[in-house]
Amino acid sequence: MRVLALDLGPSRRGGQRQTLLVSEALVRLGATVGVTTLAGSPLHADVETSGGRLALYPVRAGSEASPPLLVDVARVARRFRPDVLWAGDSRAHGAAVWSRLHRRVPLTVHRRVAFPPRLNLLSRIKYAAPRRYFAVSGAVAAELRAAGVPPDRIRLVPDGLPKEAFVDAPPPPSPPFRLVHAGAFDGKKGQTVAVETLARLRASGVDALLVLLGDGPERAAVEDLAVRLGVRAACDFRGEIPAIARDLAAANLLLLPSESEGAPLVLAEAMAAGCPCVANDVGGAAEVLEGGRAGRLVSGLSPELWASEVTALLRDAPGREALVAAGRRAASVRTLEKTARDLLRELGDVVAEFRTDRESDG
Repeated sequence: MRVLALDLGPSRRGGQRQTLLVSEALVRLGATVGVTTLAGSPLHADVETSGGRLALYPVRAGSEASPPLLVDVARVARRFRPDVLWAGDSRAHGAAVWSRLHRRVPLTVHRRVAFPPRLNLLSRIKYAAPRRYFAVSGAVAAELRAAGVPPDRIRLVPDGLPKEAFVDAPPPPSPPFRLVHAGAFDGKKGQTVAVETLARLRASGVDALLVLLGDGPERAAVEDLAVRLGVRAACDFRGEIPAIARDLAAANLLLLPSESEGAPLVLAEAMAAGCPCVANDVGGAAEVLEGGRAGRLVSGLSPELWASEVTALLRDAPGREALVAAGRRAASVRTLEKTARDLLRELGDVVAEFRTDRESDG
């Protein structure tokens, strides 16, 4: 099967990382995979250095309906001749529709966000086009159904973890307690709540440090907040790093006070590395943490509430050990190989349906 992966994300985020890893896994399963991404993007660089098993097709940047982008996407499809399209982000989804490529090749979309699609006319056209949506969680699937996507077009295909995400290391020594946050500095991942939580912990006498992994436009504002709260020396802004498993394994807790989440892969990554998690109860977070059995769920973003929950867990070593054990069990079923197998099977079904429909129409 020839699969054309389309991912037009401009930065290196979880979705782009999954596009790369799953594409490589599909090749190992026998598929031929081409990757269409923005020229000069981090994903472009990652595919270039991935070993040559993926065909790379860079395209020009632009909005999902910009003529240069649509011309490039159509040209890529003519060159690669895919059996199926697999779009990994909203811009790629739109480009496949507005280039009318979906009329010649069946379109599938991997949906990772849990906020509802817009319901204007153009959005309705866009969301009616794919043959299949792959939702990373039940919360994402529910939003798609609420937007009018027929349930028979939705399949649950969670993101998967590569082998190197599973780290078997002893618990880190404490105190000081090492807290970690991983995510883009985009104003939605809750770094400000994490810093405010740290300030409250230290003010109450808890010896804690905070490592922040990631980068983005709001990083400077978060660093300024740490200075104003007097905890800048206790914060380690690491920036964007390609692999975070060792950093997670070296932490006592992962904090994820996000405003919204589809199915935060970083929770599964932390569990695989033996790091207990505390997350805001939004979107698919509860599904990843098995309703709170594999991690603590907090209802809201109040720094006071977060400081209370984190303090209680830091003082409860047996409780953290129980979460580590439950988290490792939960993460063990979220493997990259399973994701790739499930996806390849679903893509095969879509191709067969499309060909049957074409024969019936012809």
